[in-house]
Order: sequence, then C-alpha cells, then structure tokens
Amino acid sequence: MSNVWSTNALADWCISLEPGQLPDKVIAKAEDCFLDAIACAISGRSAEGTRRASVVSSAQYRDGPADVWFGSQQLHPTGAAFVNSTAVSILDIDDGHRLPCGHPGAAVIPAALAIAQETSASGLDVLAAVVAGYEVCTRIGGSEQRIAYHTGNWTGFGVAAVAARLKDMSAERLAQALAITAYHGPRVADLTLSNDMGANVKETIPWSVVTGLNAADLAAQGFTGCCDALDIEERFKPGRARADLGKGFQIMNTYFKRYSACRWVHSAVEALLQIMSEQKLEAAAIDSVRVETFRQAANLNNLTDPPSPESAQYSIPYCLGLAATIGEKALMPMNAADIHDQKTVAFAEKVTVTSDQSLIDHYPATVPARVIVETQSGRFETFVERPWGEPGGPIGRADLIAKFQALAAPHMQENRATAIIAAVENIKEDGVAPLSKLISAPVEL
Repeated sequence: MSNVWSTNALADWCISLEPGQLPDKVIAKAEDCFLDAIACAISGRSAEGTRRASVVSSAQYRDGPADVWFGSQQLHPTGAAFVNSTAVSILDIDDGHRLPCGHPGAAVIPAALAIAQETSASGLDVLAAVVAGYEVCTRIGGSEQRIAYHTGNWTGFGVAAVAARLKDMSAERLAQALAITAYHGPRVADLTLSNDMGANVKETIPWSVVTGLNAADLAAQGFTGCCDALDIEERFKPGRARADLGKGFQIMNTYFKRYSACRWVHSAVEALLQIMSEQKLEAAAIDSVRVETFRQAANLNNLTDPPSPESAQYSIPYCLGLAATIGEKALMPMNAADIHDQKTVAFAEKVTVTSDQSLIDHYPATVPARVIVETQSGRFETFVERPWGEPGGPIGRADLIAKFQALAAPHMQENRATAIIAAVENIKEDGVAPLSKLISAPVEL
C-alpha cells in the first residue's frame, strides 16, 4: 500500500507487526495493561454509570459471544466492550499516556477481549493487537491540533486497529477503518471545556469503542473514508502520527494510577500527604492549603462540594480533603458514600488552586504541583512532578498486583483474584479463555 497518508502508514505498520518478534518487555507491558484494566473494572462495575450503560447495552446488543465482565451476561462484542469500557473508566483510576494526554487502556483492552472471544484469537495475537492499538491511538491523539483534552477523540482509532488485527483485515481495509473513525467520531464537545465536568459521559471513551468497532466492520464490507483525515492541518499536525513509526513502542510510555481521580490531581495529593506524614499533621491542624500547578489542572472544576463521584474526580480541593480527613484509601478508589462528607467539604474550602506560569511548560511531560500548607506551628512546602506510576519509575508488576488485590478485595474472594492475576500472566500461553471464564461471573456490588 502507498504510504501517502498517515492512515496508510499506520495501517501498514499495524498489520505487518509480527507478534513473535515483540520484545519480552513489550509483551509484559501489555499484560500489565490487561491486569490494570480488569482491576479498574472490578471496582467500576458497581458504579451507577456502569449500571446504566449495562441496561442500555443489554437491550440494544443482546445475544453474542462476548462477556460483560463481572456481569454474568453475554452480548454482541460491541455492546460488551461498551459496558466494560465504562466499568474501566468510570472511576478514573485507569491507565494513561502523556503523548495524547488521556487513557488508552479503557478502550483498547475491552475491545481486544471482546473481539478475541468472537474470533478465538491466540493469546499472543491478542497481546500484539493491544500493542498495536496503543501505538495507533496514542500517536493519533498526540498529533491533534488540540484545543482541549478529551480521550474519546482518539481512542476509537486504537479500537479499530485492534479489531482489524484480530479479524485478519488487510492494511487497505484498516486504513479505511481509521479514516471512517475520524469522521464517525467527530469532536463536538470536550470534557475539559465543560463547566459541568464530571457527568457519566466523562471523556466518551466507551462510545469511542463503539465507533472504532463499527468503523472496522464497515471497512471490512468495503465502506470507505477520507484517508487524508489525519493530515488535515486544521485538525491534526500533518505527518506527526507517523513520525518515527517503528522506533520503539508507545505502550511502554503508559502510566498507571493509584488514585481514583484525574491524573492532574495526583501530584497535589501526594505532596499534601507527604507534608502531613513528615510533619505529623492532622487535618484539623491545617489552616490553609495553597496548590500551585499547571494551567490545565488549575482549570479543572475544583469544586469544594462536588455533586457526584465523577465530578469529585476533577476537583483538587475535594481530593485533598478526602486524603486529609479520611485518608489515602478514600481515593483507592473513591467511594460514592464519601461525596458531601462534611469534614471533607470543610477541608476543601481551605484549599486554593492557582496556575503557576513557571509550571506551564512542564505539561504534558510531567504533571507538577507545589503544595504549601499553613498551620499555627509553621509553613510547609513540597513539590511533586512525577506521581506514582509514571513510566520508568519505581513500580513494577508487584505494585500492579497489589493495586489489583486492593480493588478486588471488597468484591471477591482472594482466591478468585489470585486466579485472575495468574490468567492474565498466562494469556500468551493459554489464550483468553481461562481469563474470560474467571471474569464472566458476577461480583459483590
């Protein structure tokens, strides 16, 4: 195929990727992403937004080979992937990536498992599809002429790539699927431009899954798109998505999250907790907290009494309040019962968030925050630039397993959680069937 357009170049690379030639560390990272997404879904399954998505999908996509995770139900792959993507993303504790500034795993992993159940793909092929999906969508997201931040603008491209690989589509058909995705998933409104930030819709990651899967199916039937879509300079930086393609793997730059909140909040939380620990401070002893951060974080809703868990995920003051008054575990994950907590609201009202001009250029490479705490006994300051979970940082599989076990503990027996972890670690050899069996049964909500 001619690589005249970025859609063609990405499609050629994606379809020609040889699973057997992937480095062990890349396969291991794909397993990490699987493990993390499923952990997020265990907790997210009980959220109201997930329940609502499940009701609609059960009516619209009934009967099929793909499991609704932890729901004891099978649907058409598109419906199952939509529900599972909602469960992964609803608590905002899912993985992320600096290049496109968003969350690839919440779309790519549910799509990969749903299509694998439909096609009976081998475990190695599934992992390779995940690697390809992360590569395609993060590159396209990173090439946007960005006016705001909205993951659903670009995750559908990764989903289309996953479907194309697992359904043995040609590079020509995948190029069309990417082009179709560009037009069927238009940017109408972005989350970070909203004053109502924090509704169930969030960053429309689940709907991007529907868009990407449908685009692949349409392309397989010969339906076409405009293949120059990714090189139209009003929307994308021409050629950026294909630059240095084949030199490394973007999945290796994925970060993981410890807290159920927007990544832009995490540095401030860590800084406050560090000060409180080092100075042995209780929340009641703190008179005020000043957070100096980059512009995008300062522009979150930052409500002191947010109306919902989704809204609280985008509030630096409320997340600091939860961490200070209830403890770090109140964000691991955030609990709907802690919304409108009086002590948390009172602490949040002590927090001021400002944009620091000197930190603006740090983003998106890092997510810095300087926290200044005032007490009767003194003034304390800490700066955090790279919170827990950054690529290349001091976390590994053991840390992700610990996160998995913590999120799973309220919802299932320890032996089941251990079995799921083992099934993920053995996808390459055993395929996804053992994992699918383990995550198909319901959990305690």
